Amino acid sequence: MKRDRFFYSATAAIFLVLILLGFQHYIFGARLADGSPINPPMLAAIVAHSTAVFAWYLLYFAQTLLIATRNRRVHAKLGWSVLLIAGAIAVTGPLAAFRETTIENATVFDWPARPFLLVMLAEIALYLAFVTLGVLTRKQPRVHRPMMLLAGLSLISGATGRIPLVSSIFGLHQWMALFAPVAVLGGLFLLLRWAMTHSIDRVLAIGYAALVLSTLLVSRIAMTSLWDSVAGILIRH
Repeated sequence: MKRDRFFYSATAAIFLVLILLGFQHYIFGARLADGSPINPPMLAAIVAHSTAVFAWYLLYFAQTLLIATRNRRVHAKLGWSVLLIAGAIAVTGPLAAFRETTIENATVFDWPARPFLLVMLAEIALYLAFVTLGVLTRKQPRVHRPMMLLAGLSLISGATGRIPLVSSIFGLHQWMALFAPVAVLGGLFLLLRWAMTHSIDRVLAIGYAALVLSTLLVSRIAMTSLWDSVAGILIRH
């Protein structure tokens, strides 16, 4: 369906705008969101991870445009690069998470370092789960496309959480600050698709619900004494 293809191109464009707004200090100045310089021991991990994430959203945008313009052969060939990019995110994501936890030991969105470590690791796990499903269903567009969109949605909190306007609306406290914007964005995507196609994408809706419920569950587990003990073993800090 032509409108369906344009829907995914629209979501990809929105993702890119959010990434540029949220990570403009990282991309254009190698600085934190508040304009301060990145801690040198953190710089390599953050640059590597940010580059991999930015590459993912560029790839997603390019792939949606190729489908919208019916360049399926190029889309299929370029699609295999997702293995390289997803692999880079799988490595650099946990590395950045552990570096931030052990070096900075800072409170982020009212999450102390150890709880926030689980939040970051869970985001990477969700992303990899959606990408894996997307790759496995690459010959089933009705499943493949929503999975790739959800993969992008699972990573976008790092950008939305750093946009001042978003923070002024959702605040700076734990789940509301980090994941509520993602939940709202996903809901708006569902409404946009319904408006464009006059149908509900059940796969996208189910995946969206699973994503939101997972973030709620992880947010609760992150604040338990059990996770605190596990995190203490992992980071020895």
